[in-house]
Amino acid sequence: MKFKYLALLGVALTLLVLGTTLYSPQRVLAADLDGTSGTLSVVGNAVLYEQPDTVKVILGTSVLDPDVQKATATAANNINRALGALKGLGIPESSIQTLSYTINPEYRYINNEQVLIGYRVIHTLQVTYSGPDLGKTAGKIIDACVESGLNQVNGVYFAVSDAKLAALRTLALETAVKDAQTKADTIAKALGVKVVGVQSVSESYSSPVPIYRSYDLAVASSTTILPGAVSVSASVSITFHIQ
Repeated sequence: MKFKYLALLGVALTLLVLGTTLYSPQRVLAADLDGTSGTLSVVGNAVLYEQPDTVKVILGTSVLDPDVQKATATAANNINRALGALKGLGIPESSIQTLSYTINPEYRYINNEQVLIGYRVIHTLQVTYSGPDLGKTAGKIIDACVESGLNQVNGVYFAVSDAKLAALRTLALETAVKDAQTKADTIAKALGVKVVGVQSVSESYSSPVPIYRSYDLAVASSTTILPGAVSVSASVSITFHIQ
C-alpha cells in the first residue's frame, strides 16, 4: 500500500510538472512581446500664415485741467467729436468700445513741496473694423480722430476673426500631427524598426500675437498703415510604439 501511494504521488507530481511546462510558453510569449515593444517620442510642429481680416485701433484723449469738471467736459467733447467722425467713416457704434476711463489728480514738486496742478482725465477707445482695405481704413480712423481732438494713439493691431482663427488652429494641429508622423516613420526606418501604434499624445497651441503698428502724431495727416501676415502655430508631442 505504501509503495502504491508513493507511485500515485509520483504520477501527480509528474502531471503537475508537465502542466506547468505546457502552460509556461504562453507566459514567456507575453513577456517576449512586452520586451520587444519600445517607444519613440517625437514633436511635430506647424506654423501657418494668414492675411488679417480685422484691425483694431486703440486711441483716446488725455486732458489736464485745474478744474476737474472742465477736464471731464473737454474730454467728453473730444470723444463725442471723434465718435461723429467715425460715424462719418461708416464705423458703427457697435464696433467702438471704451477700454478705460480714468480721473486722477496730478502733482508736481515745486520748491520741494508737492503741489496739485490739476486733474488728468484719460478716455481710451478701441475701434474695430473688419472689411477691405484694412491698412487704409486704419489710417483714416486715426486721421479723423486726431483731427477731432484725440491726442493719444496707443497702437494698431491686425488680427484674424474668431471663425478664421478656429479654422487655422484646426489646420495647424492637423499639419503638426502629419509632421510628427513623418518624423517617426523616418527615424523608425533608419533604426530598422516599425511604428505600430500610439501610446500618448499632447498638444500645445500658440495664439497669434496681433501685428502691432505704432503711430506717430507728428507724421503727416494722411496715414496709410501696411498690415502683414498673422502667424498661427501648433505643436504635438507623440509617443509611438515601435517593434
